[in-house]
Amino acid sequence: MNGLQALFKIRETYIGIVITIAFQIIFFSVWMTAYDGVNDRTDNLKIGLISEDTEMGQKVVNEIKATLPFTLENYTSLDKAEQELNQRDIHMIIHIPSDFTSQLQAGKEAEIVYSINQANASIAKNMMDGVAKQVTEEINHNIYPVQQDKTIEAFSQKFSQLPMEQHTAQQINKAVATTIMSVKDRAINSTIIKTNNVEEFAANFVPLMVIISSFVGAMVMIMQHQQAAQLVQDTISKWQLFLARQLINIGVAFALPLLTISLMHLFNISSQVNFLTVYLFQALMFWAFLCLAQAFIIIFGNLGMIFNICALSMQLVTSGALVPQAMLSDFYNKLASLLPATYGADGYYTIIFGGSTDSLMSNCSSLGMIIAVTLAMSAIVVAFKKSKVKSEQIVPATVQ
Repeated sequence: MNGLQALFKIRETYIGIVITIAFQIIFFSVWMTAYDGVNDRTDNLKIGLISEDTEMGQKVVNEIKATLPFTLENYTSLDKAEQELNQRDIHMIIHIPSDFTSQLQAGKEAEIVYSINQANASIAKNMMDGVAKQVTEEINHNIYPVQQDKTIEAFSQKFSQLPMEQHTAQQINKAVATTIMSVKDRAINSTIIKTNNVEEFAANFVPLMVIISSFVGAMVMIMQHQQAAQLVQDTISKWQLFLARQLINIGVAFALPLLTISLMHLFNISSQVNFLTVYLFQALMFWAFLCLAQAFIIIFGNLGMIFNICALSMQLVTSGALVPQAMLSDFYNKLASLLPATYGADGYYTIIFGGSTDSLMSNCSSLGMIIAVTLAMSAIVVAFKKSKVKSEQIVPATVQ
């Protein structure tokens, strides 16, 4: 009992209990509100449509627009559509080739090409794959009656040209057999192209795993450094202490990528960009995590851990690694633009799966902005805090 009484006399004991409770409350509150109504926002996902066929192809496009519950955008250039797909501005391209009508008229299978960017959250990739199959089935179902009508029309024309003689019946049967057999119940074939595809299943979880490990590591490190700072704040000026903490943060941020890259190689996770790019991006991302976690601790003290738990939960749901940001509510969409995990996940999709290097540079710029803002906030708070350095007491010498 003496040990129990001693522990409950220490403030940190209560803080540990509060943090445990806070984890439950915060994660339930954030995740349940963030993912509430996600299925109702599938119309925010974007699909690009491009038809090079002006006859049946255009009719198919109009039919797709009338049935699919997504945001559909028309493109006149396939290159432009592929560029935006690569940049993850759209989630899939539905492309109808120029020979679509002619293939149907010749009794052959026409083709629709679906391009799906694999550098996206798994839920988006699986959804687009299902949409591709659904669209093909529906178009086949709708095209079949049209072909039947054309078959009847063709039969009528042939019948009117037949001579009225004894062998007429044989010719009619032959004409009917020829025309009916040319009609297929599956006239449309689908080709699904998976761009930026990676065979390793584990690669799909790398963006989420890196975010969790990096931010949780940053939280723990900053909390420990805060406790260390409290032990020496009586002997070192507040600015010397602040500068020392930043130097440690920078040192760890630029050393950690070596471990991250080594682990990726150890588990056969290939990178689509060069070593230096991965190194600098991981360093910036971890530095941004450290600066964000540090800002909450410097501003709120030990209670800043509660804010860091909130930041962890919010970053996991808004990063786009689990659910596409387009399927989140407006509030969480706007919040995502303020958090480093958003740019970290997007960058790692490019690193692991491939894509536009321009987006990677944009992510680096955003992370740099977050670092600058959070460092400025921390510095301002430090400036207003009183230094706790004990001034040396000068004992006057006794005159003998």
